[in-house]
Amino acid sequence: MVAAAKVPEVFARKASGLVRVMSPYSAFIYNILTMGLIFPWTYLWAPGSLPGGHLVWGIILATIIEIPIAMAYVWLSTAFPRSGGDYVFQSRVFGGGVSFAVVMSGFVIWVLQWVALSGWLLAYLGFTPLFLGLGATLHKPGLIAAGLWCTTPNGIVLISIVNAIAALLLLVRGFRHYVRVQYYMFFAVIIAFVVMLGTLFSVTPTSFAARLNEFVAASGGVSDFYGQAIAAAKKAGIDLHPPFSLWATLLVAPIAWTSLQWAPYSSLQNGEIKAAKSFNSQMLIIVGSLVLTGALLAVLAYALQRAVGPEFMIIAGAGYAGTLPEGTLNGVYLWPNIIAMAVTQSPLVVIAIAVGYILNAFQIVNNCYIGMTRIIMAAAMDRLLPEWLGRVSPRLHTPVNAHVAYFIASLPVIFLYNFWPQWASLTLGVTFACGYVFVVTALAAALLPFRAPAIYKASPGARFQIGGFPLVTLVAGGGTLVGTVMILMFVFSSAFGLNTPLAREVVLGVLALTTVWYLAVKVLQRTRGIDVSFAFKEIPPE
Repeated sequence: MVAAAKVPEVFARKASGLVRVMSPYSAFIYNILTMGLIFPWTYLWAPGSLPGGHLVWGIILATIIEIPIAMAYVWLSTAFPRSGGDYVFQSRVFGGGVSFAVVMSGFVIWVLQWVALSGWLLAYLGFTPLFLGLGATLHKPGLIAAGLWCTTPNGIVLISIVNAIAALLLLVRGFRHYVRVQYYMFFAVIIAFVVMLGTLFSVTPTSFAARLNEFVAASGGVSDFYGQAIAAAKKAGIDLHPPFSLWATLLVAPIAWTSLQWAPYSSLQNGEIKAAKSFNSQMLIIVGSLVLTGALLAVLAYALQRAVGPEFMIIAGAGYAGTLPEGTLNGVYLWPNIIAMAVTQSPLVVIAIAVGYILNAFQIVNNCYIGMTRIIMAAAMDRLLPEWLGRVSPRLHTPVNAHVAYFIASLPVIFLYNFWPQWASLTLGVTFACGYVFVVTALAAALLPFRAPAIYKASPGARFQIGGFPLVTLVAGGGTLVGTVMILMFVFSSAFGLNTPLAREVVLGVLALTTVWYLAVKVLQRTRGIDVSFAFKEIPPE
């Protein structure tokens, strides 16, 4: 009698345990919040490091570059409407080795830096402006002192840890609770953004100088801050009227990409989004959120330049770059929200702007945990990570173990970021590392019709063709090309701090670590009679 062939058990369990509690509209605003209207680097890093660059055009260019990458995710999300996003997309097209090494290194490990950054954003762009603004407008020196304390390493670390704990407590209760809270965060952010725009459009460079001087004096600084900053810049040899530079404008785009590359981030929890298989819904969620956010960031750049003038943009940027201490307010960088607070000098406006920034910073740490735990869960389902790490609570429908583990892993990175200055120089390293994940995923989309034809033909996007040729291959191929150019800018330009020995060691080190892990786990599972490659031929269970 011939024994029946044993069918291998592909996944660690037969159901993900997740539930679809997020509407397409909620996913749309999730991506807007993730792209971060509060991210400040473009507005100071670019003027300080790229003289002659045009902020507005650089942001618009970054938006245009991101569109084909975002559309690649639309095709992939409708083909694989499951949580795990890039890991699922890449592993089903390329196999497990490439996807595990790329996604675990570029996302799961590097996004720990974003957890630290979210705490820094909360301290530096949330509480510091709140206390400084209220202290200056209400003439309370104690509040000003509290604001300055929030910029110290001890202050930032404490705020970062509390921020991370608050997100952990919210998320382990279940994803539906986050979805409800997100609406309040979104409306607060939009109110803050509109108030800030209205404030900036209310002044000209001349009236701004007078109001800034009043604000700085009320904050305990010099009475003629504006004039002294310009004099110091000229003495330092800083060109306050650089000619337009096309190259510098092109280099603004990778900095703006720090925000805009996150347009498809909702794809990491596709298994929890209603109508995730709908092409139209994913276009709204991913491409729609990108276009709207890019437009808003460009409008803010225009309003800021119009309000303060190109001279002061360079001064504020030089203050951030560390080449002009006089371009800071007692060491505090002159972010757009602080400038808006200085202009209005109204406690109510200060509170409205600060609350929006505080809640958007809090949302950032939430989205770090949400996205990365879904990757961890998906990899555990494929038996590449310990099974217990990917368990989903049957009552709460959330990967509680992964949330706790990721919180613990973030703690040393928070300390590194705030107590080791060299580590802070890798701030844009997260844009580079996550960027290569996005580029490899775009390539996976381009090859989807040829590497996974059965899955592609069953997806809604298969109907889009040009002369019988898959449109996804053309669009995603273009996204791969322009995304690669962005990545190369980070590698070769000194403006981003990523061509140092430390940067190379960290980037290559995490790639080597994740590659070795995959190879070791694959061998270990084989000794147990499990071939993990079977999982990469199927869509994960819902």
